[in-house]
Amino acid sequence: MKINTLSALLLASGLGSFAPLVLADDTQDVGSVNVAGKQTLGNGHMIREESAKARSTVTKEAMDEMSATANAIDKLKYTPGINVSSDDASGTSGTNFTMRGMNSDQVGVSMDGVPINDSGNYNVYSNQFGDPENLAEVFVTQGSSEADGPHIGSSGGNIGMITVRPTKESGVFVKQIVGANALRKTFARINTGEMGGFKSWLSASHLEGDKWRGEGTMRSNKVEWSGLFEDDNGNSTLATVKYNKQENYNYSSLSKAQFQQQGRKLDYAETPVYKGGLLSSSYKLNRNPFESVNATLNQRWQLRDNLSLTVTPYYYWASGGSFSGQTASNLGPNSDKAGNYDLSNLRSANYYRPSWTETWRPGVTAKMKWDINEEHSLDYGYWYERARQRQTQPFIGINSEGAPNDVWGDYNSGNQVVDKNGATVQGRHYYTETPSQKLWVQDSWQATPDLSFVGGVAYQYVERDGNNLGSLYDKAEKRNARYHQFLPNFSAKYQVDESNQAFYNVTRNMRTPPNYVLYNKGDSLSLSPELSWNQELGWRYTEEKMALNATLFYITFKDRQLSTTDLNGDFVMANVGDVTNKGLELEWSGLLPHNFNYYASYTYTKSEQQDDFVSKNVLLPTSGKQLANVPENMFNLVFGYDDARFYGNIAGKYVGSFYGDLTNNEKIEGRTVFDLNAGIYLPVDKKVIKSATLRFSMLNVFDKEYLSSARTVSFNSAPVNGLAASTAFYNVGEERTAMVSLEANF
Repeated sequence: MKINTLSALLLASGLGSFAPLVLADDTQDVGSVNVAGKQTLGNGHMIREESAKARSTVTKEAMDEMSATANAIDKLKYTPGINVSSDDASGTSGTNFTMRGMNSDQVGVSMDGVPINDSGNYNVYSNQFGDPENLAEVFVTQGSSEADGPHIGSSGGNIGMITVRPTKESGVFVKQIVGANALRKTFARINTGEMGGFKSWLSASHLEGDKWRGEGTMRSNKVEWSGLFEDDNGNSTLATVKYNKQENYNYSSLSKAQFQQQGRKLDYAETPVYKGGLLSSSYKLNRNPFESVNATLNQRWQLRDNLSLTVTPYYYWASGGSFSGQTASNLGPNSDKAGNYDLSNLRSANYYRPSWTETWRPGVTAKMKWDINEEHSLDYGYWYERARQRQTQPFIGINSEGAPNDVWGDYNSGNQVVDKNGATVQGRHYYTETPSQKLWVQDSWQATPDLSFVGGVAYQYVERDGNNLGSLYDKAEKRNARYHQFLPNFSAKYQVDESNQAFYNVTRNMRTPPNYVLYNKGDSLSLSPELSWNQELGWRYTEEKMALNATLFYITFKDRQLSTTDLNGDFVMANVGDVTNKGLELEWSGLLPHNFNYYASYTYTKSEQQDDFVSKNVLLPTSGKQLANVPENMFNLVFGYDDARFYGNIAGKYVGSFYGDLTNNEKIEGRTVFDLNAGIYLPVDKKVIKSATLRFSMLNVFDKEYLSSARTVSFNSAPVNGLAASTAFYNVGEERTAMVSLEANF
């Protein structure tokens, strides 16, 4: 069937897929953080899923038995379809992942139903996930975006995080973590208990530690609060606020040649290096300060027995930036290429020039659920967001030790270089407004007791209004773009018997081009949005002590977006044509005699480029080649033990080889890495301490040395038809690392 025919049939159905935001009454009250000796399938790595699409959930039970400082994305490292790698074990440094051949900036990521991808380039930053101690679960829908999903940059799939709810009982939870490389974290949460239908908690944490390679530290402070009010009529109000402030040092990425010749410890220079009087390298410049606030208010009203309304306004603010270059920036009287400044007051010198972004992001989701009768349920809603971003590159002085005078590059620092007329000198100065909205409708039909259908349509409309305010390299200019699409979907589920379930779904997704198309050189504005069709055929088998899931997936991309350079070397967005991702995902979990348990997952992904790619007027032979940074095979096995007093598990993860370039000239070998986790539920006096647990984790037990993923992809790592080779750079797998944590509930 042709895609346009399929689209017409689904649109004619007048139906729409729906996945609800987390409400107060449909999320379990997780209560105490510590649940001793709870024997579940795979110790929480797998639950019985009921949606008519591939979905995997990691529960709090499993998260607590993993590395104590791992962030929400790290907790998905054994989940099928997703390949996760992090710069270190602190959970606050760089986190990278691919899913079914899609990069992290092609996957929608949300916290309690609120988007947390960057509104401009859709990147995902680990500092936005909050403390993992405050998460009830993390789930992933590997291929199908939700019709009501508040995302404009998702080609398919969604990762969702759910914050723990306040408990009915008052109490205090504390946790202390110490680990390798001077890693230490202190966390505390106070539950007020229920008072007149209202309950809340407040938490605070401090983390710091050294980088495991090179010089520099990781440091962060977080404060989070949640309050829940419920009445006797089914109405509820849930509010959550998360604050984060960090000051981190970056890790350098390495080329394959650097890794082979100098090893994994290579990083930025530890002492300033000067060439010709100019600072060429220093770890002290490679910083990543960041501050953010994320606030949500989820309100649910039960209007009638069969009719409910949910309204969720939210607000996100962030200010931060990063410098990850190898050299300082030089600025002098002749540096202004666009004629926007009078630099006659300056002398040529080295400067710290961070890429700074400040974001203001208010939005709201409103939706209605109407249970028409026993067979039909209608859901419909509206999402609106107006994101604003100011992106700058100020120049800040560097002291005699090679460190910036101020790592915070915002307007209030007072250390930014100004020209003779008092204007702040900028290497980049953009202001972008992105109004986005979506309408959707959905009908769930229970055709028979065993057969159900869900299908429908969403309409998404996105504006990009860009104001280039002028910099050293650009004249002031305003540009804008508009994107809109109907996004239909359909799913079916059949309960064969008590143990067997089959499902099929097809979903259309749109990824709006990032905001850089408003400012790139050339005709970036004509870039079409990236469109994909995601199809899944799945089977689930469940019994009391064993569960097995299998999913076949097939994803076709049209107008796949990729960053490149034009003939002048200027940065532009390129359309690399069609890409097809197809493969298989398996999950298997169960309980064994004598308190043993297991969890295994396997993923096969063939991500094939369908067209040859033109770079700088040279045709590259990319058709039929595997997409860069996508391993074909991944396998995970977690074997554990839990007798209600002790627990332990050994987890092995195999990631197959992958390429660093589009022409498949540079191959990175696969690796197998083992992690070890263990703990003891301590005997306590229940009158004072409700529960206490001592936990131990060791990552990369056998100290495997490897490149974990591609940080920047090369078009061709070998010369092709006169086009010189370009270099791919990679993230580096962390050395063997151990940590111990002690936690208690009072």
